Order: sequence, then C-alpha cells, then structure tokens
Amino acid sequence: MLGKNKGICHGCRQPGHYLPSCPKKQRCPLCNTGFVKCMEVEKKSLNQGRLFFCCSSNCGYFKWSDDKQVNCAYDVGEASGVSSGTNAAKNEVEDLSRILKLFARISEEEDVEISVNVTIRKGKGSAEVNNVEKGKTKII
Repeated sequence: MLGKNKGICHGCRQPGHYLPSCPKKQRCPLCNTGFVKCMEVEKKSLNQGRLFFCCSSNCGYFKWSDDKQVNCAYDVGEASGVSSGTNAAKNEVEDLSRILKLFARISEEEDVEISVNVTIRKGKGSAEVNNVEKGKTKII
C-alpha cells in the first residue's frame, strides 16, 4: 500500500509532477535555500492525517497547515523568522513554546528521545562568554 505522500507533488499535493518541477513551489521562508514541502502525517498518532509544512533542505522549518486551505496554499509571512512586529514576535515565542511542549509529550507517549537545538541570536557580532557564544542560550 502506498503512503499518502507517495506519487504526488510535495509542493502542491497534486499528482502528475513532483516538487522539482512544481509550478507552485516556493522557497523556504526560514533558510531561503530549500523549498517548502507539504506532507501528511502517516504514522499512527494523535496527528495522523494532519498536513504540515517543512523544508526540503531540513533547516528546521515546520508549520502545521490546519488553518490553511486543503491544497496547502500558505502565507509565507507567517513563517518563523520572517514575521515583524510585537504581536508576531509574541506569537512566534508562543509557537516555540507549544512545539517544545509537544516534543515533551511525544517523548513521553511514544517513549522516544527527542534532541532539539535552538539558537537565538541578537545582532550580527559574535563573542565567546564562558564557552557560549554571545547571543546564544544553551538549555540542557
């Protein structure tokens, strides 16, 4: 049996072509290197059947598509790292908090170890302080 992500374009979820030749493909808003893929959760879990966006270059971009159209049209302006304004920044922090809580829940429910590396930078400079670069927070 073919999975629900097989035989269709991961850019627009339509059959007949694939992401490299998709006329609707868009660059990842986080890294601007890869392309946004729209995938469906196939594993038996609470999220089975749910659509999500991720990057073809595996840069870490992730967004659920629940509030978007079924054909995976999405608003690039809502992606991590490209929003502006106080409310958008607050929403990004809340999204990150929800994602980390989700990882913790998945780790407990599925009995798996999840490793997350989060880098937060302010400004363009770099300096070492106690073996941790300036602007980076390391949480273990």
